[in-house]
Amino acid sequence: MSQVNLDFLYGLKREGIKLELSIMRQLSQQMGNPQDSFQSFHITGTNGKGSTSAFIFNVLRKLGTSGLYTSPHLVKFNERIAVDTHLIEDAYIEKFMDENRRLIESLMQKERNPTFFEATTILAFQYFRDQKVKVASVEVGLGGRLDSTNIVTPVVSVITSVGYEHADKLGCSLEAIAYEKAGIIKKSRPVILGDTKPQVVRMVKRIADVNESRFIQLDNAVKFSNLEFSLEGSKFSIGTEHDTYDLETRLIGDFQARNAAMAVLALENSGLNGISRKVIEDGIRNTVWPGRMEIISREPLVMVDSAHNPPAANALGHNISKVLREQPVLIIGMMKDKDIYSYLAAIRRISGSVIFTTPDEPMRAADPCMLNRTYGPMFNESLCIPDPVEALEYAVSKYSSILVTGSMYLVGVIKKNLHSAAEPFK
Repeated sequence: MSQVNLDFLYGLKREGIKLELSIMRQLSQQMGNPQDSFQSFHITGTNGKGSTSAFIFNVLRKLGTSGLYTSPHLVKFNERIAVDTHLIEDAYIEKFMDENRRLIESLMQKERNPTFFEATTILAFQYFRDQKVKVASVEVGLGGRLDSTNIVTPVVSVITSVGYEHADKLGCSLEAIAYEKAGIIKKSRPVILGDTKPQVVRMVKRIADVNESRFIQLDNAVKFSNLEFSLEGSKFSIGTEHDTYDLETRLIGDFQARNAAMAVLALENSGLNGISRKVIEDGIRNTVWPGRMEIISREPLVMVDSAHNPPAANALGHNISKVLREQPVLIIGMMKDKDIYSYLAAIRRISGSVIFTTPDEPMRAADPCMLNRTYGPMFNESLCIPDPVEALEYAVSKYSSILVTGSMYLVGVIKKNLHSAAEPFK
């Protein structure tokens, strides 16, 4: 992609996040509503939506031409949009920007500037149409009701979890945030909920009932057994009202068993032809989702995880002690708009040693030396090394076990430095 078009696309980030759908509807209408050319699964949630989207996508790939739309990317933009076993090509992005830049600029004059995510979302849907995608797994960017992706009418909606992240945009109570996420539920289309908090369950069920949508709660619909996991991955069995499955995945952790189970429920209730036990088991087995308890080096051991909020930090801590023989040094970089104290209070249970550094997101990254001054005393030993590559080099020289976490934008820098693959398939 030319630098001019790349700069223009990324320049739309200055518009920030706009939680309303008027511009998306205008873009889609101008382009012939590409979102109506394929069936979709729509996935939202505070945590787990990326992995669940990837599980669904890798099963769908067994059935025909399938797409995956996720965000953000780890190493390069193209990771956001995949069809079967390839990422969107630079040449396609270039052609799309050449053909539609005038449309985007006209909306800037008449309405408001489209955002980076709005432009990226319509790019993904247009690409899926041109690639003749039959069904796509579409991950929500933020919230749900007013997210740019919410112009699709999915065969199934999935809400993985509801937490307090982005409370400034989605509401200051779990009920308010659940209401926003449940906005992806469509008339007479089933919804899968992974959360168990009573106020979340009540809100999502209420909206499902209004939409005459079948409401399926994970813990009432699935029985888990034989869970075991190691640095090599996870194995477990699940039983649903339709079938029983012996599942294994290279993704590590009991939370990945829940994500896989939500994917199974979504697939079972989609009404799509060709969904069988073997197709599901093979698809789950072949799923890759980089940056989630992912081992990217063995000597020394370097694990990366994109946990960036307190619930994710708690889940990471719960699982990591079961697979690592020794406490790792933490390399942490965070966004300044996160709940930093609560995150660090949870993550310090993993290790008393931390190196604060800088994620690759200049506008939002928290100053690592400020983090060290303010929160370093929470740890036994702490250090500030602003450059993430230098932080990794220092850790490699001093420690045999390293965990990089706090932000996807930090995980991406480290993966790029170690030439670790970031594609959502193998």
